[in-house]
Amino acid sequence: EVIMKVPANNQYVLFGGSFVLTNKMQWVADRMVEGLTTKQWFLLRSLFDLPQEPMPTITSLAKETDTSRQNVTKMLEVLQRQGYVILGDNPTDHRSRTVEMTENGLKILSTMAAQSQGFFESLFAGISDEESAIAAQVAVKMITNLSKMQEEIQ
Repeated sequence: EVIMKVPANNQYVLFGGSFVLTNKMQWVADRMVEGLTTKQWFLLRSLFDLPQEPMPTITSLAKETDTSRQNVTKMLEVLQRQGYVILGDNPTDHRSRTVEMTENGLKILSTMAAQSQGFFESLFAGISDEESAIAAQVAVKMITNLSKMQEEIQ
């Protein structure tokens, strides 16, 4: 069993632990679930969740995932080569490109949902529904606070 040195200050745990949690979660998930990397899955899942009218664009997907347009474009180009999305010209704005999920994209999302069940069960083992609810509330509040800070900086 790995023992993590936990700082006495809970805010330090939440701040530093967020980095450790993200890195470990990505590393484990990338090895436990085959098909897409965690980041590719998150991007495809976000595309799936976006309204399809008007057709999503690279810019709207970047905004939805809080990722730079450049990073989203690179990931989408890989996903397009794999046959999971189609990048097209936007008929209403020639400066942007549309993103459409293919049947193969829908299939890989479905496959990964089934495969990831064991990952999620292991990830949340020993964590009660009440603890999950509180952690989710804290995460949402931190994201909201960071969004406000982001707006003030820009």
